[in-house]
Amino acid sequence: MRRLSARARTSTVPEPRPWTADRRDHLDETARLLAAVERWVHAFSHLDPASLRAGIDPAQGPLAGMPFAVSQTIDVAGMPGPDGRAASRDAEAVARLRAAGARVLGLTTSTPYGCGTATRTDNPRGSGYTPGGSAAGAGAAVGAGIVPVALATQSQAATLRAASYCGAWGFKPSHLRLPREGALVLSDTLTDLGLVAASLEDLARVLPVLTRWREADPEPTDEEGRRRPLRVGRVMLDDGALPRPRTLAHFDTLLHELGTRTAQAGPTGPAIEVVENTTELLALDRAVRHSTRVCLDILAAQSGPQLTAALAAGESDPRLHELVERAAVVGPSGLVEALDQRRALTRAYAALADHVDVLITLSTTNPAPEQREGTGCRRMPTTASLLGVPALSAPWLVVDGLPQGVQVLGFAGRDEELLAAVRLLAAAVPGPSTRRASPP
Repeated sequence: MRRLSARARTSTVPEPRPWTADRRDHLDETARLLAAVERWVHAFSHLDPASLRAGIDPAQGPLAGMPFAVSQTIDVAGMPGPDGRAASRDAEAVARLRAAGARVLGLTTSTPYGCGTATRTDNPRGSGYTPGGSAAGAGAAVGAGIVPVALATQSQAATLRAASYCGAWGFKPSHLRLPREGALVLSDTLTDLGLVAASLEDLARVLPVLTRWREADPEPTDEEGRRRPLRVGRVMLDDGALPRPRTLAHFDTLLHELGTRTAQAGPTGPAIEVVENTTELLALDRAVRHSTRVCLDILAAQSGPQLTAALAAGESDPRLHELVERAAVVGPSGLVEALDQRRALTRAYAALADHVDVLITLSTTNPAPEQREGTGCRRMPTTASLLGVPALSAPWLVVDGLPQGVQVLGFAGRDEELLAAVRLLAAAVPGPSTRRASPP
């Protein structure tokens, strides 16, 4: 079993804190947490504490008074980016949130160029364990309860991994569904804006501000309009056989309890059908095996010019060197081949929509590793980035005292349906969102 630090074992471990109607009380608690927690979590690279003292006018918009954080990979006017220079204007997503009344508390830490080795940020849910990589600060700021929402980016695993490790909700949209103007785009094919949130409700209140959003039917229906079960397909994706037996046992228990609760709920309760080991699901798992390498080839090839310039300007992070070297090996022909593989996988994935409504798996192979072991495995969240499909990490498991996210994936362009499906699942999940599952 993992050895947790003294801070991680205490009853004072911070937890995500959803936005509430008691706006002033919420902001006062944010100020207290900044003083008590940020000094060891180090989630922020730049702070604007004065934003907490500004007046709150409900007429400002639906998010009036709500504090949010922004990753260093996204521009905020007047706040210094990783190179020390202040952005001249807000990224589009930041501007939309501000226009709805939300306020920027500060910039959160990221790895160099959103793909480097590590940050100084600690994991608020287990000191000494990694909070992730390029979205580390975003995950830690939400996981510590400092802000209810943080903006980040994801080209491979960043947003979903950080959410999983920090016990928060994470959302990666369909490709280009959320505005990425003013964000660091490493790969035109892969990079998207992402969200880390304290609750599903926080995601639901922010998404309509960021994009045109239409509420999906709360429960699926058949062609004749009759309610039918939500079909949830269990997959392994490109897990590399890395999830530990205890992690898988907790996940198995969750799926079993979902089925049991559904059976006991009766005709008025949420109807959920967990689908496993079908020909179609097994074929997808075979198809996406080793697809993390395909994603990495695309990322390296498309980010190569940017990273080469960064290294020439003095950046020394070894991860950037590795990506530039890989870009040289992949070359133009390798990029064409990787993109062809991506298109084939995308078609195979889309065909599953005839058989299931959403897919379910782990958000990360295991809970957060110790910081000395790196920022954690990218395999599980990478599939959504490669295929351009929406994915959500839900904080439904705790394994050996640390958060472990459960990933639910939808189909391209159907982000609203994914959120509706997760609402159904969340209503059936036993216990609180970060429940401590019984050991196997």
